[in-house]
Amino acid sequence: MSQFEVIRDIGESLKELLKDSFKANGFTTVSVGSERPKKDNIKNLPTVNLFLYHVGFAQNYRERTDALVSTHTKQGNIVEFFRDGPVYLNCYFAVSVWGNSPSEENLLLGLVVKSFLENTIVEGQALKGDSWYPDDKINVHPNLQADQNDLMSFWRSMNEEVRPTLFYFVRFRVESDRRTSPVRRVVAKEIALNR
Repeated sequence: MSQFEVIRDIGESLKELLKDSFKANGFTTVSVGSERPKKDNIKNLPTVNLFLYHVGFAQNYRERTDALVSTHTKQGNIVEFFRDGPVYLNCYFAVSVWGNSPSEENLLLGLVVKSFLENTIVEGQALKGDSWYPDDKINVHPNLQADQNDLMSFWRSMNEEVRPTLFYFVRFRVESDRRTSPVRRVVAKEIALNR
């Protein structure tokens, strides 16, 4: 497992989720991409673009402390060790639509909303890549703090015309591979008194 690949795997998981949703709703010609949302990068219409524009530390992130981890060996023995605490981050995505007409773009944007509404938690086989732990889940949140100013700033920074766009974020963690040697617990003590 290469847990540092989790940022890439989040983007791939969300792209596949959107592709599957569009196909299930009869939109088989819609492309889903993650390139910079510029006219030169949009090869086919219609296209839904899921662009990662920012990665930042979670607001409730505090200084990390070591955590005690308990696991089992193949023989069934319990092994305990201390591992560096995880780092919690957010990936921020701009989801824009590029269609043949404003009506088509509105329709596709509505399906993006529906897709993420029905899949607020992505888990199991829907998580693509090798960076996931078996019980991992990611939550897709609408970015309620993004407003018209963010939209205008985003498209100005791309040097593009304003497009229909929604902002989402995904909270995730990066785990450390660094750990201490196994901790040995005291199971029993024997005390003998000599007279």
